[in-house]
Amino acid sequence: MARITRGLGCAGVASALIGVMPVAGQPAPLASIAFSNEVEASLVRALESLRNDGIKPALRELDAALVKNPNFRLGHFIKGDLLMAKAGTPTAFSGQKSQPELVASLKDEAKARFSRYFDAPPSDSLPTALLQLSPDQQHVLLLDSEKSRMYVYKNVDGVPSYVADFYVSVGKNGIEKERQGDQRTPLGVYQVTSSVAREKLIDFYGPGAFPLNYPNEWDKRNAKTGSGIWIHGTPSSTYSRPPRASDGCVVLTNDDFARIAQFVIPGITPIVIASSVTWQSPEQWLATRATLSASLSDWKSDWESLNMDKYLAHYSPKFDAEGKGISSWAENKRRINASKNFVNVEISNLSVFEYPLAPDALPMAMITFDQNYKSSNNSSKMKKRQYWQREGDQWKIIYEAAAS
Repeated sequence: MARITRGLGCAGVASALIGVMPVAGQPAPLASIAFSNEVEASLVRALESLRNDGIKPALRELDAALVKNPNFRLGHFIKGDLLMAKAGTPTAFSGQKSQPELVASLKDEAKARFSRYFDAPPSDSLPTALLQLSPDQQHVLLLDSEKSRMYVYKNVDGVPSYVADFYVSVGKNGIEKERQGDQRTPLGVYQVTSSVAREKLIDFYGPGAFPLNYPNEWDKRNAKTGSGIWIHGTPSSTYSRPPRASDGCVVLTNDDFARIAQFVIPGITPIVIASSVTWQSPEQWLATRATLSASLSDWKSDWESLNMDKYLAHYSPKFDAEGKGISSWAENKRRINASKNFVNVEISNLSVFEYPLAPDALPMAMITFDQNYKSSNNSSKMKKRQYWQREGDQWKIIYEAAAS
């Protein structure tokens, strides 16, 4: 930290800015950084100018951002701090006492925006949340609540490839929604169900909205309630909101909302909302995916073998299938399969997501696929969704049902 502040001649400003950044790490050379938007580029360039050249160049960077985005409250606040420092009284950002909640929220936003560039995941890493994308899922959204960041990945032969990322706001009380009105954002894997155009919305939602399918089947199984969880923009008088500011929706700036809109296909595009994102090297990521793929392949093979003991061993004692517990469901399965001479199961359009849960929960994955089932006396096609939970060193199915 001392290396950053040395020679600035305005320790109050430096400590205020550095106080909202990770202690470890320095930004990459500015020419090599792919900024999410010009606002964040101006913030980082201002900090770099402050560190290397002093207050005046930093102010020029902020002024350029504020001309384009006059409602950017964080930019005005940092500018105020620099002006106070220039006058010899650096108290605006670090010493403001009249509106402590506002100051705290702006510091949180600054920390989130700066940490994107000072504490970014390795460029060659992959998120374990996204293990397999089906061919129709051209893009997927991944939200890291801890970092206040939404990542966009494109599908390259089932493997996620980074496209862009954006600052976001979530619920006032954080994530892991439990009930209607708790002002929390859901934790899980969801789908954009539709698109709501600007002309159908009040100004509060900005240029549009993407409703999500909360509560999904896993939420309903766990008696979670609520509705109206959307991805949307901000009022025309507001550039951005603090990291925790909504009633449960995911909120972007209007410019960023317009950018993600090009990646969203209602009814298809998934969004994974996690408390934090785990990153792995490509080799680790492939190993994680291979473990789940092997479990699914073994489940399919054991079903086709008509060996019901082996087949049912893939299901957890806590298994539930649309209200049927493991005992009654297994008894029914044994009765049905006793009359069959063969079973053939074809799986296609596979997607695999690590399912976000509370930190103390057992790891879980959501697997969705098209199932083409044929037997000696029956045939059917359906989209199936399974939730697998890791119990010890094995993955077990804890819930399955037809996917909507």
